[in-house]
Amino acid sequence: MHIRLTKSQRLLICGGLIGLASLMLQACETVMKGGGDIRDKICGNWESVEGKPDVLVYKDCEAYKVTVFARNVRTRELKPQTYLLVEEGGNLFINTGYRIDVAYNEAADVLTFSPNGDYVRKEERP
Repeated sequence: MHIRLTKSQRLLICGGLIGLASLMLQACETVMKGGGDIRDKICGNWESVEGKPDVLVYKDCEAYKVTVFARNVRTRELKPQTYLLVEEGGNLFINTGYRIDVAYNEAADVLTFSPNGDYVRKEERP
């Protein structure tokens, strides 16, 4: 079987194949990255396994933020403090005056603030 195509038909087919190849590369990149921004996966309420203050990770417009719900030692008044969650070179951290690295174990759903320890996702109460 011999198929004869005109030059314009060959160009049209080549353009379609190039477009398909581009879509496949983008799909592969998305799969390799785990399907999106890791910061989206860690949004939510987290509680310390070591009794440290609870934290809330959330998206505010295009920025991701971490709010720490600490209590004043003397007055026991709740004093939330919010920090920008920064991604640099694939690593997450917050700057509180010094750098606190943030890691996420997706399989265990555990968030780790170095050196503040591990946090587990807080269950929503009905």
